[in-house]
Amino acid sequence: MLIRVQLNEVRQMLSFKRNTLLIAALFLFINCALNAQADFQFTVQSWGTYTTYDHGNDSTTTQLGVGIRRARLRGKMTRGKATAFLQFDAATAAMTDAQIDYAFSDDLILRMGRFVGPGSQAGGRTSHTTGFDFAERSIVGRLWASAVGRPDYRTYGMAILGKTEMFNYEIMANNGSGSLNLKPYNSISGNSMTSTGAIPQLDFMISTKLIRPLELGIHYGLPNEDRINTSALTGYAYLKPDAYNKGALRVKADFARLVDYSGSTDVTLGGYRVLGFYKILEEVEIGLGYASWDPDNSMDNDAFGNVLFGANYFVDPENWKDLQFKFVVTYKTTEDDAGAPDPLMIHLISHIYLH
Repeated sequence: MLIRVQLNEVRQMLSFKRNTLLIAALFLFINCALNAQADFQFTVQSWGTYTTYDHGNDSTTTQLGVGIRRARLRGKMTRGKATAFLQFDAATAAMTDAQIDYAFSDDLILRMGRFVGPGSQAGGRTSHTTGFDFAERSIVGRLWASAVGRPDYRTYGMAILGKTEMFNYEIMANNGSGSLNLKPYNSISGNSMTSTGAIPQLDFMISTKLIRPLELGIHYGLPNEDRINTSALTGYAYLKPDAYNKGALRVKADFARLVDYSGSTDVTLGGYRVLGFYKILEEVEIGLGYASWDPDNSMDNDAFGNVLFGANYFVDPENWKDLQFKFVVTYKTTEDDAGAPDPLMIHLISHIYLH
């Protein structure tokens, strides 16, 4: 048994190294072959955690250890009006993003591939280098993503991204499930038994920064009975001064409301989050936040939430996203009399972004 486990570990290590080398070689080949302008970026986020898990019957598990939150390699290549973007997750040895953009103009772009499309701003629409304020993304973004079949916030599709003097807008036609990579051949393929119908999943989004420093946005995803039969309405309001210096305050608010039509009865679910951070020093900000989620509005005592406290230290305030440390305490709340399954989590995160 030990030999078998060790062999599996060796295979996983070799597979990881092979995938990493293939990704790097692909970037190099395309760059040389197309004479394109290439740009590479790395992000590594490690964390130490202290967590308690309440298993009921007076049984509690305590964990103290270290893990990797993110370890990603990104590459972007541009030639003329076309830009290719590829992101590889080293922690899971998997591709997360692969997209091609074609710019008809500065104000109109066609995007195709696997990417983060219109959706909850609390989800993957904010970069993992800068977008997570505490230890993780909000439960509002994460649970919205799970409910619409995009657990990593991404899906395969085609989108139009445009902007005017007042608004930015996005229209996306997609496969629905973020795992459905359609590759039809002249014979039966792996997904040939999946019936999607002739109408794609559709999402629409509009946002504006017209009232600076306030940014507003709203998104609606249509249900599709042949794909993801869930409608989703999400919105956000973010306030951050252009000069976020000592003494400044930034605030975020998000909501999501979904209706799942896939069962015998419709289920309405959703939640919201609010947070605020105050810059006490040029290098330090402290914040408080609360997030709540109700998995079924027709049922009582099933909602839960997070109360969060965080302190972020930026080694170089001028390039604040490159190297930072985060200390976060999360206390979970629930309407269930039995209590939260894992009421307390403490994270210490180190983050480095190379570009």
